[in-house]
Amino acid sequence: MQRSRTNRALLIFSIVVAAVTFSSASLLWLRAGEKAFAVTLFLLGLSLGPSMSTYALVAKRRKQAARRLVLLTGGLSIMAFSLLSRANVDLEGFFMLLFLGTAGAAIGHTLVTVIIGPVFLGRFLCGWGCWRAMILERLPIRKSSGRRRGWLDLLPFLGLALCIGAAVLSVFLLGHHPGGAPGAMHAASLRAILIGYAMYYVASIGLAFAFKDQRAFCKYLCPSGVILGLTSRLSVLKMSSDLRLCNGCGACSRACPMDIDVAHFAVLGQRVRSGQCILCQQCAHSCPTDALHLTAALDIAGRTPFVSYPKA
Repeated sequence: MQRSRTNRALLIFSIVVAAVTFSSASLLWLRAGEKAFAVTLFLLGLSLGPSMSTYALVAKRRKQAARRLVLLTGGLSIMAFSLLSRANVDLEGFFMLLFLGTAGAAIGHTLVTVIIGPVFLGRFLCGWGCWRAMILERLPIRKSSGRRRGWLDLLPFLGLALCIGAAVLSVFLLGHHPGGAPGAMHAASLRAILIGYAMYYVASIGLAFAFKDQRAFCKYLCPSGVILGLTSRLSVLKMSSDLRLCNGCGACSRACPMDIDVAHFAVLGQRVRSGQCILCQQCAHSCPTDALHLTAALDIAGRTPFVSYPKA
């Protein structure tokens, strides 16, 4: 019953979003000449409209394939805006704007997706709209055997330091502007954005194959993950379990791409209070008794129990 209500709500939401975004994209293209925004809105509408509708309508066994379609179109919408408007909207673009003391697309994007948005929606973008994850989840790699601990826990801070370092290098040494400055700076900004995409993909795909884990970059190097791990602890949306249905089989923990020990919470009938959850629903779709579902409430996540990588 809970799952049916959620699917109906998603279907209604997707229809409304598609109507608003597609009509807005048409007006922007035809009347305002804002092609970058128009293409971005169209892809966003495709992601949260028809793609999300597909997710709501398909059977449980096909849900993850439908989610990856939402992820693909959502990720493409971010890339399209960045490339067409020549604006770096990733975290290094955010720091570049801070160093320059000016406003820009990266400020709004980071506030919505990394700082303020996760307080309400958690790490929704990581599971449903990340332009890196849209490729990573299609790699021919099996799921990891568990979270690797020790010195690897410090790597995300290295990723954040590298991100800030790249911003310093771009602004003070290379003279790049993250917002697509006019004239000759346009080409430099576009080159910088393309180089940034290439570096992210080399790092994320390389880590995936090295660790045999699609989400290795998300766990061990993503600079945004440091901030998201804190802000998403307050998330209103979290996975929850029905203690009456949970049989303690552990299928949810084995399915989690972030190696969260979901069963730890499920057997207690608690919400998954973790700043690592990307709300991908893989735990719910793997549950044989349908004990897991998404809920909205106010609570704060604590220390995350992980499924640990087996020692040699």
